[in-house]
Amino acid sequence: MLSIVIPAHNEADHIRGLLEAFSVFSGVELIVAEDASTDGTQNIVQEFAGRNNNVVLSSCDKLTGKGAAVKRGLKLAKGDVLGFIDGDGSIHSKELMRVAATIDDGADLAVGSRDLRTSVIVRPQPLSRRVSGSIYSLLARALLDTHIKDFQCGCKVFRRDVWHSLTITCDGFAFDTELIAKAHKKGFIIIEVPITWSNQSNSKVRISRDVLPMLKCILKTRAQVRE
Repeated sequence: MLSIVIPAHNEADHIRGLLEAFSVFSGVELIVAEDASTDGTQNIVQEFAGRNNNVVLSSCDKLTGKGAAVKRGLKLAKGDVLGFIDGDGSIHSKELMRVAATIDDGADLAVGSRDLRTSVIVRPQPLSRRVSGSIYSLLARALLDTHIKDFQCGCKVFRRDVWHSLTITCDGFAFDTELIAKAHKKGFIIIEVPITWSNQSNSKVRISRDVLPMLKCILKTRAQVRE
C-alpha cells in the first residue's frame, strides 16, 4: 500500500479536487493532516472520508507547520511506501503516482522536481519567489553537500524503513530539506523526478516570516549530518 499525507491549512478550495483525483488509483491511503484551518477544510475532508474508507482525517486546532503536520500524518500511515503532496492543487495526483513508481525501480527516496530539464511549469511563481527559491537551493546544496536541485517541491515518496531510520526535527517548511539531507547522509538512493507543476496564489510560505526559521533548520541539519 502507498500512504500519502496531505498537509492542509485552509485548503477548502482545492482539497476536494485533490482527493477526487486520487480516487481513481487503487491501493492508496490518503491521510489529510489538517492544520488549524478556518475555512471548512475539515468538514470537506470529513464528508469525503465518510464515503471513502481509504481517506483519514487528522485535525489539529493549533497551527503547527507543514513539517509537524506531515509527521503527524505519517504516524497514522499503514503503507510500506510513504509520501506527501501539497494540498494546494499545484501538483496533480498522477504526478505523485509517477514519482512513486521510481520506488519500485530502486529508489529509496523519490523527490518531485520543478528544476530539471524536462520539468513542466504551467504557471510560474512570481520573480521574487523564483529568485529566493534559487538562492535557498544553492545555499542548501552548499551547506548540506547534496546534488538535489529542488528541495521544496511538495511531492516526495519514500520507503517506510527510510522514514523510520531518520530523526526529523523541523516542524516548518524546511522539513523537506532536512529529510533529503539526512537520507543522503545515510547513503539512501535519492532520485529526482521531473514533474508538471503550477503555481497557486494561496502559497502558505511567507518569505519575511519563514526565511529565518528555515535558515536555522538548515544550519542545525548541517551540524547533525556532519557529526
